[in-house]
Amino acid sequence: MNVFRLFTNGLIFGTILLSGCNNTIKSDEHNQEKNPVTNEKSDNNAAETQDAKVIKTGVDEVIQSINALVTEVSAEADPEKIQELGEKVSSNWDSIEKQVEDDYPDWYERIEKNLYPLIGESGNPEKDTEKILELTKATKEDLQLFLKEVK
Repeated sequence: MNVFRLFTNGLIFGTILLSGCNNTIKSDEHNQEKNPVTNEKSDNNAAETQDAKVIKTGVDEVIQSINALVTEVSAEADPEKIQELGEKVSSNWDSIEKQVEDDYPDWYERIEKNLYPLIGESGNPEKDTEKILELTKATKEDLQLFLKEVK
């Protein structure tokens, strides 16, 4: 009889102990449900970080396409290739333009003051290579400064 009582008490105590461990997991889930503001804030931070990554990647692509344009202008200045590279700069910028305009309106205006004339000049039949080089330098400087601001 004592063995039976000891076995039964051990079984009951073990069940209570194990159910207490399972309750801890539910408690964490309950705390998350109770505090949706905390979860929402981390989701917003993750979204902001993702937006910043998209912008940074897009700006890097614009800078790379500007570097390719500078190389072409400095090398042989093939008008068709310059126009093609200008279109690539435009295309890369278009992929992030709306996001930059919405999130960083001052930078958007600053960047476009040199970027759009650069794109336009690269598409001109009579290309002014000196002007293209000036505009690429100014645009790259603005984009590099902008990258430091993106968080």
